[in-house]
Order: sequence, then C-alpha cells, then structure tokens
Amino acid sequence: MDTESFKVFINELADASGKYIADSFGKNVDVDFKKDNSPVTQIDKNTELMLRDMISKKYPDHGIIGEEFGNVNEGAEFVWVLDPIDGTKSFITKVPLFGTLIGLQYQGRPIVGAIDQPILKERIVGDCKTCLFNGKPVRTSARTDPEGMTLLTSDSRYCARYHNAQGWRALEDKAAISRTWGDCYGYMLLCRGLAHVMCDALLEIWDFTALLPALAGAGAAYSDWNGGSNIGHDGGLVASCSADLHKKVLELLKGK
Repeated sequence: MDTESFKVFINELADASGKYIADSFGKNVDVDFKKDNSPVTQIDKNTELMLRDMISKKYPDHGIIGEEFGNVNEGAEFVWVLDPIDGTKSFITKVPLFGTLIGLQYQGRPIVGAIDQPILKERIVGDCKTCLFNGKPVRTSARTDPEGMTLLTSDSRYCARYHNAQGWRALEDKAAISRTWGDCYGYMLLCRGLAHVMCDALLEIWDFTALLPALAGAGAAYSDWNGGSNIGHDGGLVASCSADLHKKVLELLKGK
C-alpha cells in the first residue's frame, strides 16, 4: 500500500498538535484523575479534539480511536488511533520526555505511526518499511548482547509487579544503563540507535499503535512479554534493537 499521502498528513497533524502543546508547556495546568487514577489535563483533551477535527475533515469515512474521547466508526477500513499526550505525568511535571502518538490502522493492522516530541522538536515517522527521525532515515543499533546494554522502561515497578519479578531483575542486572526515559520517548531512542531495549508492562491500543510501524521501519524486534503477538494491556510490549538481542532478552525475562 502507498502510504505517502498518509505520512504527509500525519506530519500536518503533528505540526498542529505540537505547536499547541509547546505553547502550553511549562504553564500551570489543572490536573484531573481518571477512573484508573491516571492524570489528564485540558491540554490532553484539547489536543485530541484538534486531531479528531482535522482527521474528520480530511477523511470523513475513517474511524478514530482516542484515549480521551473514545471510538468513532472503529470498524472502518482505516482507523486513526490517538494518544494526545503519551506521558502526561512527565508533561505535568515539566519533563520533556512525553510525546504525541498518532497511528493509522488498515484493516486492524498498524501501517503508519508518528511519535512527536514538540518541546525538543524531535519526530519519528514510520511506515513498517522505513523510519524517519526529523526527516532522515534511522536504524536501531546492531547490538546482540544484553551485557552492557541501555535498558529503558516507563515504570520499573510495573515490570516487576505484573510480570516475572525475578526475570525483570535479571534483565536489569545485565544493563550498563537502566533508566525510566519511558513512554513513547524510550521507543524513539530505540529507533534512533541510542537505546537497546524498551519494555512496558501495560499498554493500551492508543499507546502502541503508532509505535509498531516506527519500530518495524527502524529494524527493531518486538513482541509481548511472552514472545507472542498479544501486545497491549497485560501483554505489554518488549522491543529490542535486534532479533538476536530480543531472543536473549525474552529468555532473561522468563527467568531462564
């Protein structure tokens, strides 16, 4: 499938959302908490409304799934999946390691995704075949050995709590650098070759849809925590810079 027109539009969406978020960053904002106790601000909501409006005008027959305002026509052939601010906890504490996630599914399969960090002016766009960072192709690292790797996650507590705690500790012990440069920004670092493994214990569809085309386009290997395709929610996501490293990472996570 030719995705060029979608990639042009996804950049237009990221330009618009990025400008609004950048203008709002650093200001005091009211924070509400959703039923799952995760924070949300009016900036999250306004950003998603903006993106929904632009998509509906450009592609009125397409569906939309968004974190803040639910699903519209989710059975459509093309469905946009939105997380207006992935990493709201970073946003409200004025740490620029959050991002906007904009993904497009075709018949349920992610085909294009954007990760946009508007404060640092960094953007990844992937289409499963290529991955561009600020318009230039990037690839993951060629590392195959977990010893001395850079390991990232959004919250290490969840990795131990919801999966094999012993396995998670074994993986951490192999890392030279273990940091919570997480949410979507960790996957951006992985795609750029600056990190080697990124793990999330829990994810929703708006968290991972935009990530997968970028990871595939950059040459990453990824799966759920058991090595399968049940990515999302309790299955989480484990992404590695190479297939050889990914196999070893999964063995460590299993406690072997």
